Amino acid sequence: MSSGTLYAPILAEAGIPVVLLDTGRALAAGLRDGSTPGALDFELDFGGDRERLLAHCVAQGVGYVIAGTESGIELVEYLRESIPGCPANSAGGSRKRWDKEAMFSALHENGVPSLRTRAIAPGTELSEDLLARHGASLPAVVKPSTGAGSVGVRMVKDTGELREAVESILGAPGFFGDRPSALVQELFPAPQTEYVVDTSSHDGVHEVLGLSRYDKRLSAQGDFVYERIQWMSPEETPAREIIRYAEEVLRAFGVRVGPSHMEIMYNARTGPRLIDFGARAHGAGHPLKTYKLTGVSQIHRECEYVAHLLRGTALSAAGGSYALPRDGAIIFFSLDEATRCAAQPDEEALRELPGVHEVMVNAVAGRDYPATRSLLDSLDLGLVFLSARDAKQLDEYGGAVREKFASYFA
Repeated sequence: MSSGTLYAPILAEAGIPVVLLDTGRALAAGLRDGSTPGALDFELDFGGDRERLLAHCVAQGVGYVIAGTESGIELVEYLRESIPGCPANSAGGSRKRWDKEAMFSALHENGVPSLRTRAIAPGTELSEDLLARHGASLPAVVKPSTGAGSVGVRMVKDTGELREAVESILGAPGFFGDRPSALVQELFPAPQTEYVVDTSSHDGVHEVLGLSRYDKRLSAQGDFVYERIQWMSPEETPAREIIRYAEEVLRAFGVRVGPSHMEIMYNARTGPRLIDFGARAHGAGHPLKTYKLTGVSQIHRECEYVAHLLRGTALSAAGGSYALPRDGAIIFFSLDEATRCAAQPDEEALRELPGVHEVMVNAVAGRDYPATRSLLDSLDLGLVFLSARDAKQLDEYGGAVREKFASYFA
């Protein structure tokens, strides 16, 4: 589920009209599989011309612009800067908020601790000399400079794997149908724990509205496979250190308005290091689950800010922070190897398991599924949102969910 579809009903309750816009980049990425009901189409209605779109927004009196998914961030940045009176991020240099090559350069330039990252541009000849230079610090992580959902992100151990990973990025259209560079990035040293920080910014004020920890595993192909994401209290160790680092990242990227979603690696010896950033709300319906656990989310907070701007309502102090009274997690389904779905997964049977709040099953009986290599592969199977009184009970509930789902596969 893209976060963009979650805003409209919340804003409608505040009496704020919403204009939805589809882009071909989202379609190419699979972030939508058809037209959004009632939405304008950037390519069909405006010929892909952002000046025409800008003129339409000005004529319609648009006062605020929201990025629904990763694919729209570049266009959103342009509209925010160009619409008179629209809240915007720091002027100029918006590329650092949507292109990973520019992101890591901005961190380095602003003195924010970061992972060494080198780019290989499209059209570059992958000579043995070039591979040897990039391979001097293997193992490393190779990723496209633009994308989402960990698609195309691989750990490589030798120059043969490095060549294969770089060629797979440079030799085909990227996630959004574009031509990204291939980034060769320093591997964060073990122990490796990944955290996700969800923030909301307004008038240059940064609020942390969710902190989660990813549990991942490394597949036989070298892909990072998501197993679970678990919410954390802002009082847990090392939450405070990670939150301070996240605020440094936001300043380095010139973020002043809107939600951000960043993935940060951490261990006590190295400290926090950014591995990915999105100038938009957390996807996959995550904000609604956060709201159920904490009573606040990035999307609800941004909608409150929009109402504050456009309707003159008060901006609550309580909405700018969160507490976690109950443990919660999302279980991502995955497959170690290509497997056929032998029987249709029973959503109701999964929903009746202890602790389960929501079930999303996308797997279809009779269909063959590949070994899971990315978050999008996991979403193609499904996920379950659950909560429990403590971490031990959460593990027990999650194990029962996985066992039940596995029973539907040959």
